[in-house]
Order: sequence, then structure tokens, then C-alpha cells
Amino acid sequence: MKRILIILAAGVLVLHGFAFDCAAQSASADSFEGWLEKYGAWDRLEQEYASESSSDAPDVILKRAEVYLNLNSPGKALEIIEMTPAFADNAYEIERLWLGGKAQRAMGDLNKAVLWFSQSASLTPDANTMIRRFKDEAGLEHVWMDVWLKRFWSFRANTTLSRDVQYEALKRIQSVGATVWGGSYWTTAGTALASQVHGQSPSPATGGVASMVSQADSDAIVKALALVSLENFEEAKVSVETLSRDEVRAFWRMVIDFLETGSLPSDLTVFDGGNYLKANAFWEGNLLAPYSVSRSQWLLGNPESGPWTSFRNNILSMPLDDANRAIDNELGSMLISEQTGALLGSFKFALALANGDFITSANAWNKTDKRMLPLALQLAGAMRFKDNLNNLLPENQAEAIKVHPILTALCSAGGYEVNADEAPFWISAPADKITPLSQRDWPMDKLLLLASWQQEFLKSPTEDLAKRSAYLFDDTAFGIESTLYLADQAVRLNQLQLGAFYLNSIKADTLGPAQKMKWYDVKLRLELETGREDAALETYRQMAASSEAIPVMTRLRMALLFQQKRDFVTARDQLLAIWASRDTITTTLQAETLFWLGEGEQGMQNTEKALDYYLQLAWKYPQENIWALTAMYRASLIYEKQGKYDTAKRLLNTVVSRADRKEQREAAKARIDAIDKKMGKGGQTPTTGGSTLVYPF
Repeated sequence: MKRILIILAAGVLVLHGFAFDCAAQSASADSFEGWLEKYGAWDRLEQEYASESSSDAPDVILKRAEVYLNLNSPGKALEIIEMTPAFADNAYEIERLWLGGKAQRAMGDLNKAVLWFSQSASLTPDANTMIRRFKDEAGLEHVWMDVWLKRFWSFRANTTLSRDVQYEALKRIQSVGATVWGGSYWTTAGTALASQVHGQSPSPATGGVASMVSQADSDAIVKALALVSLENFEEAKVSVETLSRDEVRAFWRMVIDFLETGSLPSDLTVFDGGNYLKANAFWEGNLLAPYSVSRSQWLLGNPESGPWTSFRNNILSMPLDDANRAIDNELGSMLISEQTGALLGSFKFALALANGDFITSANAWNKTDKRMLPLALQLAGAMRFKDNLNNLLPENQAEAIKVHPILTALCSAGGYEVNADEAPFWISAPADKITPLSQRDWPMDKLLLLASWQQEFLKSPTEDLAKRSAYLFDDTAFGIESTLYLADQAVRLNQLQLGAFYLNSIKADTLGPAQKMKWYDVKLRLELETGREDAALETYRQMAASSEAIPVMTRLRMALLFQQKRDFVTARDQLLAIWASRDTITTTLQAETLFWLGEGEQGMQNTEKALDYYLQLAWKYPQENIWALTAMYRASLIYEKQGKYDTAKRLLNTVVSRADRKEQREAAKARIDAIDKKMGKGGQTPTTGGSTLVYPF
């Protein structure tokens, strides 16, 4: 293994074209294949390669895989690559692995992409060509950093037998990164990885952080968490009110409120004065997002169980000694199950913590199965007894990865610094210092990086930053927001397959109301663009059933769909809902809403009502030329049908004089000619004394 790592450190990839120069060179420019390649006719080029007699030759196999990548069909490319055994020829195998990495990346699996690229690198004999090829692959440096960091955060939460394998993969990725791009980031990454393997001590508090959470404060937080586990939220809030610092007190009050209701704090200004970046980031990024729908994992017992709730409340109403005797009596019963026994033991532990009996609770902590405790008690025990989080993380790796950053951050917020490679939770720095802090001083710190990227994204959202945030912070509200942004942009650009990929990567049932509405909105537009109108109608029904405001443009799109389906009444309801809030929308949208209201009324044969909408639009929004003139044209048709030719002509003459489009002018002129024929040669309605009245005798 050491020899492999030395090779990797010396140089790890191939010059773009190194393998193809030796094996799978592009088709000759004089051949039909070369001509097809020149014009990008990849579909026909693949057919040519597949029909060759030597289609199982390494160079043809690699050409076919590359053609499918050019056709944006990475799944087909990967199928060819994975069905092909490893090539005996080193040059061909390097290229096969490299193309496999590109295919995995195109399919959105960055983790596998990096592993394929790394394997390709491990076979490469020349450092310079390797470095050049890595740097030629667009955006690969950021991919490499993000995959390493995400795997590192996962590694810190890993207590299983796979930890050694994960370490070797991290070491390999870090070695490639240091060789190809170099710099302080990869040096720090290597140090952080080594500290996780060889052991570390909690980082010393710096910059006055030590005084933020005293031991008495930490004990009060522990008591509050024990009370939370028993759903005694009011007493928990009383406990945190004793904390000595306003910011710390406010933070833990927010935590208790969230665990009680699932609601995020509406005001974070309390953290602004002291520039507490990580406290802000914890809530703005919503690290607790996985528990927005249900907080049952934080609570002792089943909150939905009537018998348990009754028993718990009865015990809580007793003095502590009587409560402990009652629990001991239950524990002494021969009839209780092992599961019930463990629950009662946890109950006794929670009571001891909640009452500040840290001697009894210490004995219980050492005897209990910490992994079976609810999260509130795990957090309380870790903070009070300074236990290693790996001793209480769930054995399920996915669950451990989800909960580790939350427990780490909250331990730090309570005065127990867990990771030496992360800044103290109550570090104070101006907002404009967040970027150097996260990139230079604490590049492994999840909350600082989240805060930095979120600040940057709010100033100027970009696709590249959204992609990195969506990948690296997929378990936070900010990561979900970034994914929604990517889905929205893809649908707007008519990249429907990509939009569906982003949308499907979000677990909709875990979203809060506001994000769920955004998810619905993108989903509905995607369904409309792909012609799945029935699915769009069902999605809209779900949107309407929620308590969140439906986006105006979504209402408008659906109103037009309802009109198209001749459901004019429902369409009118949607348009009137938009019109009711017209003060919040642009005049262009106001004019368009009136136009479609008129169209709907005309569709229902309510001609007079349609005329009202058309004329109101033409009068009130003359600056909205397209809508105003179209409305005047529609109104003129109604007047013409009613025999009011002069009014119709006046409206049409305005259309002719103001229309920007030739087609609209010609249509209006044609109607004027038709009206003139109906009116007679002179083009005037017969009149007496200049009056428009017509006397029959």
C-alpha cells in the first residue's frame, strides 16, 4: 500500500489523449468515421463503430463509450465500460477507467467518479501528463475537494469495520489532490485525516470563547435537554433562562422551540452584534432539517402512545424519590420485556439529569446502551460526561452520518468542543471575514463553509456554487434550496431531463411548507413542459390544498391550462385570485390577467363581461402595447358582431396606428375593409343630421 501511495504522490494521471495516442486514436479525417466526427454526428458514428468487424477490439470499445458520452448518454457509456473486463494493456485500461469516471460524473455520482479517476491515476506512469489531464477536465478540482470533504465528514462518523477502507480511499484522494493542485488546503486535509486516525484532543477555546459557556451554563443546558426528552418543554425553557449570555440563551431557546414545534426561528439578529457566524449558519442552513417533519427520535418513548404518555406524566408529577421508587418497582417486575426495561432505565437516567443529580446519572450513563437513547439524552450525556460521539452514534451508517454533524455542532454550542479541526461554535468574526476563516483557517468546518457559501449565494447565485452546495450540504435546508435552484434553472432552460434529475434527488416528504411549495412549482412546470397535463393538475391540487401562497405565475399557467380544457369557471377563479393581489405584481402581469379574464368570459359566451375586461385593459394599461392592442382587437370583433361598426372601426384604427407587428396591422386593416363592405360604399352608417340614430320612417 505504501508503494502505491508513493506512486500516487509522485504523479497520478494521464495526458488527455495519452491512451488514445497509443490505442484509441480518433478516426482518420479521411475516413467516413472521421467525417462524421467532424460534424458531430455521434449517433451515426456509434453505428459505424458497432458494425465494424473488430467491434470487440479495445480501441473500438473505447471509441463507442466516448461517442455515447458525446451523445449525453452516460448510462450507455458506463454500460459498455463496466461490461468490458479490465484491459491487459495498461494504456487502454487507463483510458477505460478515465471514461468510466466521466460517465459517473455525468450521471451525478461524484463519489464514484472520483474513485474511477483515482484508479485511472494509480496506473499512470507519468506525473506531468497526469497533472495536465486532471487540470484539463472542467471543474474537477472543486469536485475533488468536495468529494474528499464529504467523505471526510462521513469518516468522522464511521465506527464500523469499513473505517479502514474509507481511510485508504481518503488518503488516496488527498494524495492525488496534493499532487495535482497542491496548496494549503490539501496539506490541512492530510493533517485532519491523520488526527482522526491517531487520536486528537478537543481544540482549545480561543478568542474569548471559553467564557461564553461556563460549566454552570453547560449543566443548565444538560438539564434542559433531559426535560426535552420527557416532553417537558416549559421547564426546559426555564432551565435555559439561567444561562449567563444572551446569545447562548437565545440559541438554546431556539433549539427547544424547534424540538417542540419543528419551527425555525424567525429572527436571528441576536447573533449579529457579536458576529457569531456559526450560530447564524446553524439556523440559516437549518442543520436540523432532517427533523422538520418529526422530532420523535429526540424524545423518550413513543409520543403517540397513550399508555406511555399517561405513565410518564404520572411519574413526572411525583417527587424525585417517589418517582425513582415507582420506576424501580416496574423494573422489578418479572413480566416486563427487555425493551420496556431499557425504556424505564432511560427514564430514570433522564430524571437524574433533569434534577441535576450528576452522580447517579454518571453511573447510569456508564451502564446504559447509549446508542438506544433518544437524541436529546445522547446529546445531554455527551456534553455532561465529555464522551466520544463515536460511542453513541447509531450502527446504521446512514443514520450516523446524518446525526453526527448535528451532535457535533450542539455539543460545541454547549461548551464541549469535539473536533480539533473545527472552529469553536461561539467564534466571533465580522461577516466579511467568513471566507478566509472557512477557506484558510478552518477548511474542514462544515458550519463555517456553509455560512460562507450561503453568504456568497445570497449575493450572487451561480450554477457552479449551487451544484457544490447541493452536493456537499444535501442534508441541510441550504443544500435543498440549492438543488431547487438548479431544478428551476434547468426547467427554465428547457433542460427537462436535468430538471427531473435534480427534482428527484430531493426527498419531498421531508420538506418544510415553503420549500415543498417550491418543489411543487418546479414539478408542475416540468409536467406541463413534458405534456403530462393530468399530472400537472394533480400537483396543482396538492399545492392548492397546502397553506402556502401559490406563486402568481403558477396560477396563471394553470388558469391557461384550465381554459384550454374549457374549464372556464376554475380558470376564472385562478385569475381572480391573481387580480385580487394585483398591487403586488407588475403592470404587464395585471394587463395579461385582465386579458385572460376577458378570454374566459368570451369562452363562456358572456360577451358583455368579456367586453368589460377588454375595454378596462385597453384604457388602464395603454403602455402594455401587446395586451392593450390585442384586447382592442377582441373588443372590435364583439362590436362588429353587434353591428356597432363605427366603434369597432375606431378601435381597429388605433390597432393599425400603434401595432408593432405587421401581422397585427394587416389583420386590423382586413377587419376594417370587411366592416366597410358591411356599411356600404361610403363606409358610413346612414345617419340623419349627423346623429348615429337610425329612424325606421
